[in-house]
Amino acid sequence: MRRQSPAPASATHRIAPSKDRRRTNKDQNCTNLYGLFAVCGVDLERAQSSKMRYGKRVSSQGDGGRSSTHRRGSARLGRWLVGFVLAGLMLSVAPASATFHLIKIREVYPAGNASYVELQMLENGEYQVGGHHLVAYNPNGTIADDFTLQNNVSPTSRTNAMVLIGGSGYAAAFPSGPSADEVDANLNLSASGGAVCWFEGEPPDCVSWGNFAGPFPAHVPPLLSGNPASPSGVTAGKALRRTIAPNCSTAMEGEDDSDDSATDFSEQTPNPRNNASPVTETSCVTAEARIDSKPANPTKSTSAEFTFHSAPAGAVMECKLDSAPFAECHIHDDEPFKYPGPLADGSHTFQVRGVNSQGTGDSTSYTWIVDTQAPTATIKSSPANPSSGASATFTYEASQLGSSFQCSLAQQGQGDSFASCPPAGQTYTGLADGSYTFKVRATDKAGNQGAPAAYTWQVNNSLVIAPPPVIVPPLLAIPLPAAKPRPPATLRCKKGFVKKKVKGKTRCVKKKKKRKH
Repeated sequence: MRRQSPAPASATHRIAPSKDRRRTNKDQNCTNLYGLFAVCGVDLERAQSSKMRYGKRVSSQGDGGRSSTHRRGSARLGRWLVGFVLAGLMLSVAPASATFHLIKIREVYPAGNASYVELQMLENGEYQVGGHHLVAYNPNGTIADDFTLQNNVSPTSRTNAMVLIGGSGYAAAFPSGPSADEVDANLNLSASGGAVCWFEGEPPDCVSWGNFAGPFPAHVPPLLSGNPASPSGVTAGKALRRTIAPNCSTAMEGEDDSDDSATDFSEQTPNPRNNASPVTETSCVTAEARIDSKPANPTKSTSAEFTFHSAPAGAVMECKLDSAPFAECHIHDDEPFKYPGPLADGSHTFQVRGVNSQGTGDSTSYTWIVDTQAPTATIKSSPANPSSGASATFTYEASQLGSSFQCSLAQQGQGDSFASCPPAGQTYTGLADGSYTFKVRATDKAGNQGAPAAYTWQVNNSLVIAPPPVIVPPLLAIPLPAAKPRPPATLRCKKGFVKKKVKGKTRCVKKKKKRKH
């Protein structure tokens, strides 16, 4: 816990805006002083103030007629001295955490040292609150108390879980109530007026009451509380509790914060709840499971990791792999959900679903293939042995479709030099005489790489390269149509001859002259 004097008007807290809801060190209220140290939160104001005071002391000494070299040396010494001062300051600053931004103030009990402030998580996993600040303000906006939470709460904290910060008199005021998660000995809120802020929220969350008039110290983004709740002061024995009515009346959501305290908070009977208290809020809709990261498809890995979330957040997530039944997915510290395996080669299906107060939501699935079998490369064609080195062409293939290839050509005495080569084949030209070994290996889509296939041959450029033989295709024999039988020739006789059968054959014989009587 720490006390803070009123912030100067020029003091500015910074929180770097970001689209991602999970934050890292660089997203905090930080700056880099002298290029040596990152200083964050209210420590930034103290460091800047120390820097300002030290700078004034150095400048008040004057140059004293010293040379510019002496002045530059003094400036460098000053920067290093401030650096060492800041280093000591940074040793007391807790390391930054990524999961503390999605938190709102749910309830404030302003009752002197019996006061308490109840923070509520908007999502599960917002438990890394150690090292972060709850700041109380006086009615005029000056800082009354800057408290640094010392520890994280349970990593299994679910959506709408609480963090209870109590004053030194809280335990005596609520002897049968839950114990405070953190005790702030300097928490002393007045029912007449004041404000508290969880300014490391996204956006910062503040509530003011009574005669609070502000303004808050400058901050990026600005600290907003609107009109104070209970403008006449909080009734003795009452707490200010945030309403959760706007959208889902049974759960705390970001929409419940309008940045106007008079709208968001009302007086209620105190009901302190700590991180171990049961979460009584319930969601209004069934949860939709969404897978954020998954294994590649296909993959040679025999284990699998998934990340996922539910919408709305806070559901209990149940997972199953292949034919196994659904069971709760136990995840801690934002690590992926893991199946260590080994998973067998083949197709696998992962399913995840969310379960909340409204029931069990539909499951979301992902199917992928585990392939640990490497492809086999085969050389289909190669140069003659021996042959000229003018041109050497190889073709090859793999046992698995879609594989890529790497080829190596090494002369005797040299090592392999594999490089990507096209699936259609590889040609080498201008090879000198000698013995060569060609190798080719295949890699499938899952990343499995097979052993290389090899071919060794001799290159002899003195060999006469015979031109390729000219292949003349044989002449095609075109069949002629069969000759039609000719009719027998008709015998014709010359004048003075007549047809007459002589020994069975028709012949032309000279016609006999008729005798005159």
